[in-house]
Amino acid sequence: MAIDDIVTRIAGDAQDESGALLAAARADAERTTSEARARADARAAASLVRARADADREETTLLANARLAARDAMLSARRALDDEALARVEEALLSLDDERYVTLLAREIVVSAEGCTSLRLGSADPDRLRRTLPAALKAVGVTLAIDEAPADVERGVVLEGDRLRVEVSAAAIVASRRDALLADADALLFKEGKQA
Repeated sequence: MAIDDIVTRIAGDAQDESGALLAAARADAERTTSEARARADARAAASLVRARADADREETTLLANARLAARDAMLSARRALDDEALARVEEALLSLDDERYVTLLAREIVVSAEGCTSLRLGSADPDRLRRTLPAALKAVGVTLAIDEAPADVERGVVLEGDRLRVEVSAAAIVASRRDALLADADALLFKEGKQA
């Protein structure tokens, strides 16, 4: 019986040892699984933080781009309105009656006449200006003779001298006063938005 007791004892010890090994393996597996879950959760949390940060950056970029596009559209619309306003001012000057149109040109000519020796009429204005411009020039004290050759502009006149050329036309008047005219146009066009 001693051998049976020894075998029983060895079998019991082996069973106890295998149970302990199995329990240790289960504990290791649970610890490894728990650590893996913790690492996976940490990675998922870090990925979520990165994804949120990326989404926030993309949202900020999209918002900035939308604001820039809106500003560009507004500036384009405002430029178009400004250009239309300036074109209307030029049209209004050109549509003045002959006397007022010539008076306007004469006032501009007197400012630019010094050093000029000839005056040529725009190709679309000769009949209108030949009748009334000489008297208007005399009234402002300018003694330039009107050249028979047409100027290289459609409307208004061109004054020429030694290395000097000055265009006096509705377009030139509008161009020379562009900033002031735009300020006035903006004040009229956009005053309602400023009061709101």
